[in-house]
Amino acid sequence: MHLQKKLGRFPLGIWIGLIALLFSLLAWVMQLVSLLDWEGAVGLGLQEYVFSGDAVERALAKVEWGIAWADMIWPLPLTLIGFIGIWRKHFIGFTSAMMNFAICVYFPLLYAFRWWDTKFDTALAAIVLFAIPAVLGIVGLWVNRQNFITAT
Repeated sequence: MHLQKKLGRFPLGIWIGLIALLFSLLAWVMQLVSLLDWEGAVGLGLQEYVFSGDAVERALAKVEWGIAWADMIWPLPLTLIGFIGIWRKHFIGFTSAMMNFAICVYFPLLYAFRWWDTKFDTALAAIVLFAIPAVLGIVGLWVNRQNFITAT
């Protein structure tokens, strides 16, 4: 199978997984930008709700702010552990990357179901930038899972 063909240090499928992890890192960096400058993130289109709006908008902004914090606590570390672990050929890297990819498939689908009619471009961008690379990363790593059987 082509995904198992060795290209330098790793087979092609593992390189695809590493590239997919870099794409997912982009999502978590965007959330970090949101935490550092919420209004700037709203201006960039990274967030939707502002803290200066009506009561509903302020409440929704607080929910999104909490999600951004959760992304710093869980998916960002998973991505970093996944990248380093895969680079070192550790099973924990494989597992962390797979967990991260599951999140990267889930949240674009949430956007698609939530915003397909109103914010088609945002939903489509999330699918193209995060869900598709994550699915490719899952396949690439799974095909090469024998490289991660033992933790060293």
